[in-house]
Amino acid sequence: MFFIGNHFHIRDLLKKVVVFSMIIISVYFIGTVFDSESLTIEGSTLILSNTTLDSINPQFSVSKNSIHASWISDLNSQNSDVMFKKLDKYSKSFTNAMNISYTSGISNIIKLTNSENNVYITWEDKQAGQWELLFRKSQDNGLKFGKVINLSKTTGNVHLHDLLAAGKNVFAVWAANENISSTNKDVFFRKSLDHGESFSDTINLSNSNDDSLDPHMAINHNGSVIYIVWTECDIKGDEPMCNIEFTKSIDQGNTFTIPKKVSNTIQPCNSTISQAAFDRMASNASSNARASYLFNNATVQEWINSINPTVFATLDGKNLFVLWEQAESGSGLSEIFLKVSNDYGKSFNSDINVSNTSGVSRLAQSQLVGEDLFVVWSDSLDHNKSFDVMLRKIDANNKAGKVINLSNNTGNSVSPSILVSNNRIFVAWSDDTNNPSILLRIGDTSGSFAKAKELNVDNAESYTDPLIFEAVENVWIAWTEYNNTKHKIVLVDQEKSDTPHSQ
Repeated sequence: MFFIGNHFHIRDLLKKVVVFSMIIISVYFIGTVFDSESLTIEGSTLILSNTTLDSINPQFSVSKNSIHASWISDLNSQNSDVMFKKLDKYSKSFTNAMNISYTSGISNIIKLTNSENNVYITWEDKQAGQWELLFRKSQDNGLKFGKVINLSKTTGNVHLHDLLAAGKNVFAVWAANENISSTNKDVFFRKSLDHGESFSDTINLSNSNDDSLDPHMAINHNGSVIYIVWTECDIKGDEPMCNIEFTKSIDQGNTFTIPKKVSNTIQPCNSTISQAAFDRMASNASSNARASYLFNNATVQEWINSINPTVFATLDGKNLFVLWEQAESGSGLSEIFLKVSNDYGKSFNSDINVSNTSGVSRLAQSQLVGEDLFVVWSDSLDHNKSFDVMLRKIDANNKAGKVINLSNNTGNSVSPSILVSNNRIFVAWSDDTNNPSILLRIGDTSGSFAKAKELNVDNAESYTDPLIFEAVENVWIAWTEYNNTKHKIVLVDQEKSDTPHSQ
């Protein structure tokens, strides 16, 4: 385990890797390469960032007619900045890069969202040894940005955050030390009801003696209902014990319920499970819960840790889905679990074991379509070293459909991303079966999929972290590409009308 001072570092537990290296952000449209700041996109490749600067961690936000792109640029040990560009549907060109942060410290971890003609951006910025959560907004769809607001000025060092908006409402949640001198971390919340012009006082949502980290948020269509989840870790023992906490507001964030645990209760489990037990569990595909015999005859007192939460809500806010990764300490095994509420979070149904395999299930990504949740993740299945990309749908009646192995190859297929639109399913992932590449499979909600196709047109050393989003009447797939000591972020447009042929 990795500790900061006497405290457990959650980023080690979450096993999230942030690559701090030379990255160039570019957009690929399969054509001639240009170095222009503003360029028609059709049939061309656009480099978003300054090619002489290190640039990492791109984020995208989509309005009706625009794509907003932001990233961290000029990365070094003393300084980095938040950059921004927009692509307009009608001009079909990206604007010049704009420096959003322009501070003397280190800027990192961007969240980008929009509502109506407003674009909102938050980032974590280190000034004078302290990480702060800073905010800026644009009232004209990203042409210019207003003043910087320090959202976390009453708390200590910030550790991860989330940002959402609906109508006039803007909501920010973050984990931070309670104050500059405190080592305990809590989850804090602020809201704006006037398009980000001003923000309410800070609310401590967790107010716990344990460490509260990695918050995520979901809202209904107008922001009157807010759901927030986070990882809560008891660090008093030798090993941290983590669960998923949940709170909600039904009055636009004026008040929140007392947090409650939604993940499995911490309990001893077996660190010496036999292969036969694994085989029985894997064959029980209809089971939604871990078999009871896995907790019998434990020779070592190990524990379940629940981490990496996300939350999704239907447009009316009535139905919500809490997804997390559940790991058995000491065994190296993990599963993807889900809990569903159909009454605005008043009660939750029994746990659904989404992955339900005998291997390692990691890095789940999801999209809520109506009342159906589509989940993709990487899974080692029978505990082999390589991973496959899996897909499963949980419908409005909380019934889990069949698991589809989308990659089903001998190499590593990891970091999947999903988009569901007009009964079409797009899943992209990083793959190294034959050579490093980004693969895409297109299917429909009935489960019919075309053969996976390779999106990259060159032979770089690695391709990682694909993202999929829908904008400007197309589907777009972005990824990080590394070659010859440089990284770049590549963005490819994909026709939504592509028809899958089952393979």
